[in-house]
Amino acid sequence: MAVDISEALNLQSQGKLDEARKIYLEFLKENPKQPDVSNLIGLIYLQQSDFDTAAEYFQDAVSGFPCAEYFQNLGLAYYRKTEYEKSMECFAKAVEFEPDNVDFIRNFAQMAKKAGQTDKGIEFFNKCLALEPKDAVGWNNIGLLYEQKHDYKSAKECYIKSLKIKQNYEALHNLGVWYRMQRNFPESVNCLKQALKLKPQSEISLLSLGMSYLSQKDFKNGYKYYMTKKPQVAAQYKNHWDGAIHADKTLLVYYDSGFGDQLMFCRYLNLVKEKFQKVRFYCSSQLRRLFEYNFPDIEIAYTNDGNYDFSDNIMYLNYHLGMDFDNIPFSAGYLKAEKSMDERYNTECKRIGLFWQGNYDGYENRAVKLKELAPLLSMEQCKFYGFVKDDRENQIGEFPQIVDIGGDLGDFYDTASKLLNLDLFITIDTAAANLAGALGVKTFLMLPYASEWRWFDDNKTTPWYDSVTIFKQKEHWHWGSVVEEIQNELKKIFLTT
Repeated sequence: MAVDISEALNLQSQGKLDEARKIYLEFLKENPKQPDVSNLIGLIYLQQSDFDTAAEYFQDAVSGFPCAEYFQNLGLAYYRKTEYEKSMECFAKAVEFEPDNVDFIRNFAQMAKKAGQTDKGIEFFNKCLALEPKDAVGWNNIGLLYEQKHDYKSAKECYIKSLKIKQNYEALHNLGVWYRMQRNFPESVNCLKQALKLKPQSEISLLSLGMSYLSQKDFKNGYKYYMTKKPQVAAQYKNHWDGAIHADKTLLVYYDSGFGDQLMFCRYLNLVKEKFQKVRFYCSSQLRRLFEYNFPDIEIAYTNDGNYDFSDNIMYLNYHLGMDFDNIPFSAGYLKAEKSMDERYNTECKRIGLFWQGNYDGYENRAVKLKELAPLLSMEQCKFYGFVKDDRENQIGEFPQIVDIGGDLGDFYDTASKLLNLDLFITIDTAAANLAGALGVKTFLMLPYASEWRWFDDNKTTPWYDSVTIFKQKEHWHWGSVVEEIQNELKKIFLTT
């Protein structure tokens, strides 16, 4: 008896996938090499998240009858398997069959963008824009992809083309961030303000505007917008402090950011203590021992138990204290620890710590490859110590002359005790940089061209830490000139002493 495939189609439309698949498979036994049926079976497996089997059936379909639909479905299966290169190859073949289908191509472009397939995304968006040059959204999206390729000139051109077609929030916001990345802060402010006219409650634009003001050391306007950061965290705490004195009350200080922020702004804790009977600090667990040692009059809270009268974000203490960037306190250092006793530091050479890679989920442009620091290692008068705790790429393995300290590091108190053995610490922008500065350890800080707002646009020194000297990139993503400057500085310091 012949299998009735129409019944399977009806079952599939009703969502009865297992029953439909059974009929399709029986049909293929009687009628092998039926691309349309292989495609239908592949769609069932795709719906059921069996992407490997789906890909097998879609492959059968395109082998039997190459067409846009079947290549698209095969691409989708590879996409769901996160095999993005294969996925994009299939999408490109689909486009060959339907080169004028704008919606088709645009969908592939968006998927390429989400998958981090920058070149393919640009290729697909360019095909879309050739067909629909007045697509403001498309110009904005391709601009984002050019930024991922660090082609900042092309990115700006795309955002401007988008805005010439239509004033839109996305392109205004992205152009505002683009200007901040180029350290043109006034233009950044202008674009972000225009973006906020179109979308007044945008948290990301409010925060970006705050950072552009803060980068210019505009304390008042900067914090006005910056304090919109992570409102969902602030909502977990009651009675936000406004700077008033409450001599009989308790303040809970909390955090919503990284270790470095807590290390930089904890300098204000003792000043806040003067305005309250009691101050509690709910901080990251890895910082507790360090802060308990340094702030004996501050209670380090282990939970948010609600036992307080007022609350404040650690990064807003200076604002509520009315202390702007012209009077940053304790720049000579405000943290201490007992220096570790370790025979590895017993040397007549100058002891230099190196930190090249921080949080792997952090900002890519803050990291430097250890091999780029290799010219520094030729200085015989110096002994080098690696402070990277999570060296996943085992970069230090290529340089046996570096003593690996990172593998022995525990919490931040432990790191502090080891940093105190150094004559100099050379580091990227990371929590370790703030820790060294807070300890008063002589530090060379390597900054990207577009650094965090807290370093302002300063090129040599920082008001946060007297012991820190800044070495900033002269162009995006290029560390060569920074390493050369540091090497010359080391020669001046150590060859003359």
